[in-house]
Amino acid sequence: MPGVTGPQRPGSELRRWAKPVSSFRETFPTLVGFVGGAALGARLSLGILRATRPAIDPGTLRFMASTVRLHTICLVIIATVLVGWVLHVGAAILQPLVIAALLANVLQPLVRLLAKLRVPAPVTIVILSVLLFWSFFRIGSLLQDNISVLLGEVPVPAEEEGGVVTSWNRVVTGLTDVIDRQRLLSEEAKRALHRGVREFDVQAAVAGLIGTGITFTRSLVVVLIYMIFLFAEKSVFQEKVKYIAGSRGATAMETVGQISQNVQRYLSVKTLVSLATGVVCYWLLVATRVPFALLFALLTFALNYVPTFGSIIAGLLATLTALAVHESYVPAAFVASGYAGVNVVFGTFLEPRILSRELNLSPLVIIISVVVWAQLWGAPGAFLAVPLTSALQIVLASGRGRPVAVILSGRLPREDTSAA
Repeated sequence: MPGVTGPQRPGSELRRWAKPVSSFRETFPTLVGFVGGAALGARLSLGILRATRPAIDPGTLRFMASTVRLHTICLVIIATVLVGWVLHVGAAILQPLVIAALLANVLQPLVRLLAKLRVPAPVTIVILSVLLFWSFFRIGSLLQDNISVLLGEVPVPAEEEGGVVTSWNRVVTGLTDVIDRQRLLSEEAKRALHRGVREFDVQAAVAGLIGTGITFTRSLVVVLIYMIFLFAEKSVFQEKVKYIAGSRGATAMETVGQISQNVQRYLSVKTLVSLATGVVCYWLLVATRVPFALLFALLTFALNYVPTFGSIIAGLLATLTALAVHESYVPAAFVASGYAGVNVVFGTFLEPRILSRELNLSPLVIIISVVVWAQLWGAPGAFLAVPLTSALQIVLASGRGRPVAVILSGRLPREDTSAA
């Protein structure tokens, strides 16, 4: 994408990934050895405890049992840190695969519907892949054009923006003027705000959110290739799950089906709610004559997938722009209250009522998951946080991790509630 990032020297991206990969190769055997040693120690302690139970006094038995529990807790912590580190290092490989799995899961009902109409599955998959590529490419091009105008690379006539010629530099200038007019702020506070506004790197923020045009297109192609092969491997994957699960094959398939159904419904409802939010906010910005209404509407649609933080960021950007380009505070107040009202109606009342059964996650857990996944995978992690955490909760609830699943949930299971 022009204007987002500067030119890179040949091989710079390869060297950037080579360093963490080489570090991973050097330290991974040590970590595996440490985890394996701890696991072996816990297993030996448990074996000794079971073999010598009749010959040991109760006090020693309790001490050894507590030691085994301590070893188990340490193993869980070490394994969690190790998995998180692997996810962070392998983000470039895992992210497209996870996104492809989510897309394949969402499109699976459409594939089944067309199969009932005697449309061959391979034909359906190819058509869907072409349509997805065209749709995402068009949206990316539209974002690129609007961002180029925002960065001042493409001049826009005044009549095309409702009489307001603006760019990001114009927004910065308007915000600094607003800060200067505040009498309640001290000079030190004004200087700090000026510095924060002027030092905000919008190019880096845009690059971190959507990347360069070449990177976006390349990632999109990789995702679609993964998705096609995931569709092709669907039946084989189910047989593999049954084989690995053995006697618990039915339970394993039920867990996979529950994850698939919950993710499908969550992403479908979230897409409709995000689309409605973007459309309403677009007309709100047009009515208040805020420039770049289409760009902010697209950002609102995309950021609405990020719980809590996304809607706050989208509303803040639009409000600050309205504050910068209008001398009166009324349009900015109208935009802020409109964004808040739309998110309250859609995000607080409508969406939870529809997803009350599928998304059984505590609000605190949702916020923490967004922060954790954003640290691991950056902006894609923030978008994928809720589906991944929901899938993890279902897997934990189907096995020995049920106590952890209850902690992650937003309400107690039905049997626990009835028992209480």
